[in-house]
Amino acid sequence: MTTPDERTGKHACVIAVDLGATNLRVALVTGTGIAERTRTAQMPDNPSGAAAITGLLIRNIRALAPQEEIAACAGIGIGAAGPVDKNHTTIVRPPNIPLESVPLADPLTEEFGLPVRLVNDCCAGLLGEAYFGAGREYGTFVYLTISTGIGAGIIANGSVVAGRDGNAGEVGHLFVDSDYGLPCGCGGKGHWEGYASGRFLPRFYHAWRRKKGLTEERDVVSAPDVFRRVRDGPDPSAHGFIRELGRINARAISDIIVAYDPEAIVFDGSVVLSNPDLILPPIEEYADRYLPLPRLTVSSLAGHAPLLGASVIARGYMTRFGPVG
Repeated sequence: MTTPDERTGKHACVIAVDLGATNLRVALVTGTGIAERTRTAQMPDNPSGAAAITGLLIRNIRALAPQEEIAACAGIGIGAAGPVDKNHTTIVRPPNIPLESVPLADPLTEEFGLPVRLVNDCCAGLLGEAYFGAGREYGTFVYLTISTGIGAGIIANGSVVAGRDGNAGEVGHLFVDSDYGLPCGCGGKGHWEGYASGRFLPRFYHAWRRKKGLTEERDVVSAPDVFRRVRDGPDPSAHGFIRELGRINARAISDIIVAYDPEAIVFDGSVVLSNPDLILPPIEEYADRYLPLPRLTVSSLAGHAPLLGASVIARGYMTRFGPVG
């Protein structure tokens, strides 16, 4: 049997979890950041309770590796969508998961007998970029994901900006608009996530069309539908909605720049990864220039930054960039 001391070596594998609002991914990851095995499952739209999510997670970890391999792992690291409680055991009031709270660390520790460490998914993505991606080039940068939700992680002068409970970087709730008055999943109005996230982008598209007096397009129900419709035109980059979305995005990016003065902003998430040509140029055009515009770049980790970052915190909350929990 593998002892706890034998599991703590830096070369031991870990189990990494990226628990998003849309998909769950688990992986067996080496100390050098290589995901030897991965599994992906769709998250339930309307889970009956927290046990539906922890059960899905446990089943996928069990399917990932036999018990003896799991027992030999150094730990389980989780990057999860939604704010994390101060004890780093539970996600609380996640705006894109319809539950008040989801305990994760305790059920997984009980099931697998391994240390379980939990951070929000943007903190995990930040660590993935800092250890294995574009973030290796910068001492001060922002990792920004635009996917089902919107969030960020920040490293300033070589140290993680974690915040009081590790939830710094909830930039999806920056106020960006007072014209449309669209509600966010958190209940507020005018928040960036309520406009530009994958979940709410179709609603913003329809609101923009109504404001312009254009006919309703009932077949546009998802973010990919929006971008397909835009690309049907002769010049997608000049499409009115892309210009309006660019202005909204640039307002939030301008706030991020004056708040953190980063060398670079590394973009991730399905909305950007699938449409960098329509997302980044309008931001560069409309962003304020009160401070110099940082480098705007797309993650090179193919959407795996949160999973790789989860593998980092699986080994402990103290990272080379300081504590994250």
